[in-house]
Amino acid sequence: MTMKKSALMAILVLAPMAAAAWEPEAMTRLKETGDCPGCDLSDANLRWANVYEAELAGAPNLVGAALSDADLSGADLYGANLEGADLRRSNLSGAKLSWATLKGADLTGADLTNATVDGVSFCNTTMPDGRIDDTNC
Repeated sequence: MTMKKSALMAILVLAPMAAAAWEPEAMTRLKETGDCPGCDLSDANLRWANVYEAELAGAPNLVGAALSDADLSGADLYGANLEGADLRRSNLSGAKLSWATLKGADLTGADLTNATVDGVSFCNTTMPDGRIDDTNC
């Protein structure tokens, strides 16, 4: 095998590993307890969590989850149900939250910089600045 082919093979094998920034222990803890304050779940795939098909695939239960101070930057939370979740001071920068349910969630002090929020249900949701949002309620 040539040096170029060896380098290319190494990149192809290692690239997917580098893309997953979240800690496997954090995902296990979240799945087992529903709580993971301060955890690194950056870039985690939590798409459709708490939706029937996702539950069958082993997605964690995010309803009422304790995720204060968690790093969810870049996480895929598209369509996830985060009803009543504690997301105070969490980092949701660049997270994909489109069509997620955040009914009754607490986002006080959370960072939503560059997060996608198209169609999100903010129903009785405490926003980062402390105001209550009822958009798409």
